[in-house]
Amino acid sequence: MRLGFVSDLHANLPALRAALDALSDVDEVICLGDIVDLGPEPAAVIDLLREREIRCVRGNHDTMDEFPELPFLEDLERWTEEVLDDERKAWLAALPEALRIDANGHRLLAVHASPRSLTEGLFAETPEATLSEWASEPFDVMVCGHTHVQTLRRVDGRYFVNVGSTSMPFATLPAPGRPPEVLPWAECAVITLDERITIELREVAFDLDALFAATEAAKMPHAESYRRQWRR
Repeated sequence: MRLGFVSDLHANLPALRAALDALSDVDEVICLGDIVDLGPEPAAVIDLLREREIRCVRGNHDTMDEFPELPFLEDLERWTEEVLDDERKAWLAALPEALRIDANGHRLLAVHASPRSLTEGLFAETPEATLSEWASEPFDVMVCGHTHVQTLRRVDGRYFVNVGSTSMPFATLPAPGRPPEVLPWAECAVITLDERITIELREVAFDLDALFAATEAAKMPHAESYRRQWRR
């Protein structure tokens, strides 16, 4: 079984379309959350996922209540909440926090950030002791997103895979008073569960100008600040 993964879509429709095209060689695509918020086309992204019958887990941004103390991000959350109708918001709220897949004797756990939190991320620096704690539920592969940084770890024979961000891969992480620097491509991953487990982290080109045009067409707040984050 070949599984494709997208994550942290953040209402970026051109990036999602490019990633799905690049994952046309898999048996199923799964979305690891943060479907909406921060970007210009939340309704269209939800609709495409549903049209393709893509199974999804819920991310921390999908609740649209992440940043009440940060005016820039709160404005984007409130705008997202206003442009989504009640039916789409109910669909987001009903998403599970985890998906479990068994194939060819392998167990895969799909979550947004970690098995115990929507905000505890997997980094290259995450202590092995923490990863061992995450593995209290048996699995052979844990796959997640959240941090916007692709990461592959192996601890005690288990794989821990961070697929990065399909919409906004980070070259530099955000810090107080400093926005992230965003790389101009979409990230995704393919995990094959056959006789052996194979993992491929992918980078996919997408139409950045189409994304920026969508921010203008949608009258998204702080569109210029949003555009400035990308490395050109």
